[in-house]
Amino acid sequence: MGEKINELVASWCSGTASAYSCDLRSSSVRNVSGPVPAALVRDLEALAHLRQRDPACMIGDLLAAAISDAMAALPDNIRAQMEQDRLATARAEEEEQREVLSWHVGGPRRWWSPAGSW
Repeated sequence: MGEKINELVASWCSGTASAYSCDLRSSSVRNVSGPVPAALVRDLEALAHLRQRDPACMIGDLLAAAISDAMAALPDNIRAQMEQDRLATARAEEEEQREVLSWHVGGPRRWWSPAGSW
């Protein structure tokens, strides 16, 4: 296991993860879904019940730790390519947001003119 997963599992075993915050609605959080073997989901649900935690929050913690460990294990050239892709995606999202903000119900925004008309 990776460093982050080891830390997470240790916190679950020691009970130090009982005081937690699980934000399911923040704009900085994205919900993802994917196939997981039913037996593993039942194991996680049992652990969540034992630790008195929300299974969805535990899954999020576990996935975040696994992704972090996976990224740390990637070669530098792959991480550099990923960073370029991440930046390109962020720029495209910013441009899309700018376009959305420049339109309103009546069509494209018209700026104020000296005659006072729109």
